[in-house]
Amino acid sequence: MKRFDAGLSEDQLKEKILDAADKRFKAVGFKKTAMAEIAVDLGMSTANLYRYFPSKLNIAEGFAIRCFVEKEKILKAAIKTSKGSSLNQLKAFALALLHFNYQQLQDYPAINDIIVALCADSPTLVERKISGERELIMLILESGKSNEGWDIDDTETAGRAILVSWIMFTTPTFMQLYTLKELENLLDNVVNLTINGLRPRT
Repeated sequence: MKRFDAGLSEDQLKEKILDAADKRFKAVGFKKTAMAEIAVDLGMSTANLYRYFPSKLNIAEGFAIRCFVEKEKILKAAIKTSKGSSLNQLKAFALALLHFNYQQLQDYPAINDIIVALCADSPTLVERKISGERELIMLILESGKSNEGWDIDDTETAGRAILVSWIMFTTPTFMQLYTLKELENLLDNVVNLTINGLRPRT
């Protein structure tokens, strides 16, 4: 058993706990991970672990927030580095979102366990996930509306609708049925349909 480092701050210790949980989630999944196992990995008592995270669900929530922050950084970078029009930004955003989610599925084969638990017991966290993506896509839609005449009455409603239409590219249950190349081709078709719907009417 490794020795527990009592000199860490509370925030540092929480990060260490999430690191340990991350390794367990990758190896055996959320369902098969026990709080006692995470405590052993850290060299601390289970009772002490509960002081920082009252339940395994709380650890899953912390894990999810980490993923959201990482994903949003990647999406922002994709938007920033895409060249030219809002059309290119939307395509870059969609592709980056697919690639992030596909990689998560490769890294965490049992990630659906976490998703099911969070959807059932942490609806506010699910909304946090959706709102992070929606706020970024709204920036693209607002730019397209202002600079390229995209036909949008309400960018928030449009953003929600577009993200819903991409659901198979963000949901492990659907994604595991296809190769990455197949998903990329399908997404390209869906994004092109989306863009055709956004262009100004003639």
